[in-house]
Amino acid sequence: MSYIVAGSEPFFLPGGVTGCLLLHGFSAMPEEMRPMGEYLAQKGFTVLGLRLAGHATHPNDLKHTHWTDWLDNVEDGLALLSKLCANRVLIGQSLGGMIALIAAARYDVSGVVGLSTPYDISTSERLVYVLRRLMQPTIHKPVKRFPPDHPLYSRRELNYPAYPEVPSRILTELNRLATAMVAALPQVRVPALLIHSREDHAVPFTCMQSIYDHLGSSKKEMFPLEGMDHSLVQDPKQQMVFEAVEKFLTEIVNKSWE
Repeated sequence: MSYIVAGSEPFFLPGGVTGCLLLHGFSAMPEEMRPMGEYLAQKGFTVLGLRLAGHATHPNDLKHTHWTDWLDNVEDGLALLSKLCANRVLIGQSLGGMIALIAAARYDVSGVVGLSTPYDISTSERLVYVLRRLMQPTIHKPVKRFPPDHPLYSRRELNYPAYPEVPSRILTELNRLATAMVAALPQVRVPALLIHSREDHAVPFTCMQSIYDHLGSSKKEMFPLEGMDHSLVQDPKQQMVFEAVEKFLTEIVNKSWE
């Protein structure tokens, strides 16, 4: 089974000469980023919400996915935006933020935004990953699921556009992605905005400072938040995140960084 979950297809919202490439988080779907996309489109920006390889179809598809496939997705998305937009900005949530930062070091972009972005994986976590691969082929997330006889039972969470389970094999790719991102940070030269909540239950708040310290950009900014959870684009207080990203994009358009 490898067809896209209804409602989680990639989306394109035409607008002005500044294009935003939106990257969803791990195990999530383009639908996760749609609220931000619609907000930015209303503000006059062109928006392309990507579907990362192995996502929005079936968790089993992640067994055959490599982190470099996600980077290839970004390259394709940037190529599409280059036909329409003078400026291209990468905006990623969590895993999407990691991919965005790597891409910002490799491709011709005008800026990058990382939301709730992980920094590195500790030695103990790496060991856990290895053990899980050996002992637990599938990782079931503690989330609400559809009834067992529902066609989406294994394909998405009940209350969130994400898989309710993932194959443990993909943890190795997340490890490799983290290593690649840390190595890429000094090569990022474009303006960068990092947003993270102190109450993030999934990724430590300290990751934002670690990323900031290693970024090669001379124009970088941290925007700490209070009282929000990991998925900033779906949080009830998402408006303040959208406004912060809009302000960052406007500064790029107006070349306020120079």
